[in-house]
Amino acid sequence: MLSHRARRILLAAVGDFVSTGEPVASKMLARRHDLRLSAATVRAVFVELEAGGYLGKPHTSAGRVPTELGLRVFAEAMIAAAEGCATAGGGGDLWSASEPGFDAALRHTTRVLASLTGSAALLRAPAGEGWVLKDLKFIALRPKELLAVVVSANGAVENRVLVAREALSPADIDRVNNLLHERVQGRTLAQVRAALAAERDEARAQGDRVARAALSLGSEALASVGTASEVLVEGAAKLIARPEFASAESTRQLVTALEDQDLLVELLDRTVDARGLQVVFGGGDNAMGSELSLVATSFGDGAVGVLGSTRMDYGNVARIVREAAARLDDVLGGRGGN
Repeated sequence: MLSHRARRILLAAVGDFVSTGEPVASKMLARRHDLRLSAATVRAVFVELEAGGYLGKPHTSAGRVPTELGLRVFAEAMIAAAEGCATAGGGGDLWSASEPGFDAALRHTTRVLASLTGSAALLRAPAGEGWVLKDLKFIALRPKELLAVVVSANGAVENRVLVAREALSPADIDRVNNLLHERVQGRTLAQVRAALAAERDEARAQGDRVARAALSLGSEALASVGTASEVLVEGAAKLIARPEFASAESTRQLVTALEDQDLLVELLDRTVDARGLQVVFGGGDNAMGSELSLVATSFGDGAVGVLGSTRMDYGNVARIVREAAARLDDVLGGRGGN
């Protein structure tokens, strides 16, 4: 447990490191901050903090730099301070300038989040099993080839091209669409899948060709809807251009992390499971890179966050990430989230 004095010195030291990117010397820290402590006292506390795993010393004659533990204490303190501030995350009308529809809202949110934070915005869309569907219809493209259009109540639209076992007339397709609309509207994706599977045998036994085609095509159209999607990434170019990533090694870490979809999915899925705001630092049990950190939170069964330097403004970023999640919860109709 850190003493009050040790915590003050740790937060001041990490704050200076976040601002400058340079190791922090005890003499400079004592001079720069109103700690009312001598450089010798600060140096002694530095030794305690180093022994406790909060600070490290990259070279014998260098100042101290924060470890992951020290950065975590600092990030949590900045986020707690931001929570007590009435100022919103910012963005004003930028958030509400999206095109209609769920997919457009997802893309727009990542763009605004990247713009406001100057870092890479990440978004993992919710799984679709709990989506309430609005409609499922088919449009003829050519003989036996149909375009399936799946519309959810939250505005998400998914299209796929299917090949029917037999040609269907315009009248047949109208009946298929009417049959499916009755079974789809107002039900969740999981409920519709179960209902279509249960009715297929009955339609086959009755010899109803069109009903059998409707149930078969409907099941096929919904088979891959709502399955796990890739993580949306916006703002990577801006982040790479920041001075924190000027070195070849830091750039390599960043590009590797942004291109590793499995890593991004894993990190954001952890956020969904944990609920609430999460701060993840690179290294340790993940392959994100020691100079990177992630601030993320969940919305519904999805997650949104910001990937950036360990020197990011954690308090401000946390406010903006929470604002993004709240906006996405509104798009989802208020189901779940933080």
